[in-house]
Amino acid sequence: MGIVIKQSGWNLVITGLGFVLGALNVLILAQVYLSDDYYGLWNYVLSSAFLYFPLMSFGIHNTIVKYYSSYSTKQERDAFLTQMLLWPLFIIVPVLVLIYIAQEPIATFISDKNIITGKYLWCIPLVSIFQAYFEIFYAWVKVHMKTVTGNFLKEVFYRAAATVTLLLLATDVINQHQFIYSLVVIYALRALLMKIIALKTYMPHFRLSKIVNRVQVLNYCIYMIIAGSISTALIDLDKFMLNQYVAIDKIGFYGIAVFIATVIAVPARGMAQITHPLTAGHFNRNEMNQVQTLYKRSSLNLTIIAGFLLVIITCNLNEFYELMQPETRVAIPVVFLIAITKFSENVLGSNNAILYNSDLYKVTLWMGLVLTFVAIGLNWILIPEFGLIGAAIATCVAYLCYAFAKAYYVYYKLDMHPWTAKTWSSLLMIAIIIGLFYFWDFPWNPYINIAVKSIIIGTTYLITTYKLHLSTEINHIIEKYIP
Repeated sequence: MGIVIKQSGWNLVITGLGFVLGALNVLILAQVYLSDDYYGLWNYVLSSAFLYFPLMSFGIHNTIVKYYSSYSTKQERDAFLTQMLLWPLFIIVPVLVLIYIAQEPIATFISDKNIITGKYLWCIPLVSIFQAYFEIFYAWVKVHMKTVTGNFLKEVFYRAAATVTLLLLATDVINQHQFIYSLVVIYALRALLMKIIALKTYMPHFRLSKIVNRVQVLNYCIYMIIAGSISTALIDLDKFMLNQYVAIDKIGFYGIAVFIATVIAVPARGMAQITHPLTAGHFNRNEMNQVQTLYKRSSLNLTIIAGFLLVIITCNLNEFYELMQPETRVAIPVVFLIAITKFSENVLGSNNAILYNSDLYKVTLWMGLVLTFVAIGLNWILIPEFGLIGAAIATCVAYLCYAFAKAYYVYYKLDMHPWTAKTWSSLLMIAIIIGLFYFWDFPWNPYINIAVKSIIIGTTYLITTYKLHLSTEINHIIEKYIP
């Protein structure tokens, strides 16, 4: 776990910094300098782009991670990488042509409820394409076990650039219309920087020769398009469908709630950058014991770290919302529901890495496809009835069913699961601390309340985790920095 802990630690710090910048953007700058309509539009454009990103990437970013280590010679690797850069164009070019031909009816459809969205149709595919090639070049670097710089670009660069553009908006250098278009520029620049880093890490010779296992690789790409679309749909489908039923400003309120809850996913996102290539290498070398060890230890450590974030956010939620506009409080239940889905990502450890880098991915795709239709149906039924909360319920139910169905399938096929007795002890500790502190509020300024309450909760959580010896790795870090 040495390389996992080291790079995951850096990735956790970087991802945390990204979310601090995100909080500055979402909770402060955007609240002041973006109108509710344009804030909702910002959320809608990015969520829609992420829905189409798996198609635009052709599943290549996952394919590189799975197959790169199986090629032993430079010629094979160069031919593989060359084709991985070209294959997405077989999707991207026809899609752009189709949008160009049918842009008027498409714009009319997406602006049925909110007229403003149709004006920014082209931002969606362009952001999606740049996101796709960023992930492809990031995977290029991941397979060389170098994840930190790419993670910085992924988590910090975009948010820092958004901060700059919001400050330009605040000083009237740009207007809100130009701010939305600046998103395309930011994503393009990020993809370009990732390309430069990837080529410095490994510069291949351009080869169009036939690659080994071409049919197998192509089949995997197609499955990964479906898998990526399912995973993204279960996360971003709600905001896309909300556009058809509620006013655009409500999507902004929903986006704030989702952002707060998404902080809980920081540990899983940080660790996933290194566990995916490591798991792929273990499978390619048939090292199943190492796969199981990584599965259990990643789950335990992520549960403890994410549990801390869950406790802090849950117990301070009312204070957080006192810092924002009163009308945003309508989305408080959304935070709880999305927090559960984000916490489940951590509890399952390297489950996705096992599925995507083994032969088990085919069946789980069909599971996900069924649950995507379930999510669409739930959103269709619940949003008109319950609005924002209905969308959150649909997302929570569909995502949890999909996540734990995948965990059961890994157990059924490989006879391994991510949990130990210490995992259950960690979950019990988290539940008890939330029960003790959720209803304990101070009658002071919200900032002071959050600071004092967080210090008390953090100290309690840290001491309890250490005394119960829940994690060897976490105890070692505590002993290193707190004599």
